[in-house]
Amino acid sequence: MEIIRATADAITISLGPDDALAVHNALNEICNGVHLDEWDFQTRMGVDREHARKVLHAIGASISVMIEQRQAEGKEW
Repeated sequence: MEIIRATADAITISLGPDDALAVHNALNEICNGVHLDEWDFQTRMGVDREHARKVLHAIGASISVMIEQRQAEGKEW
């Protein structure tokens, strides 16, 4: 993992395969595996479940691209 840039409005981070998978799995677990009422979810996570799921899907789609590119280059996932 490498922090590329941090500003008042955004953080740009470069995630390697293991980092991306860790973030994806953690979000998947909190969004789908652990039962929390919506108010408790938002209190603990700082965002609502819908927003967390959007981040989860975006990271999942990026991981799919990463897998395809690594396989095309003959790299292991």
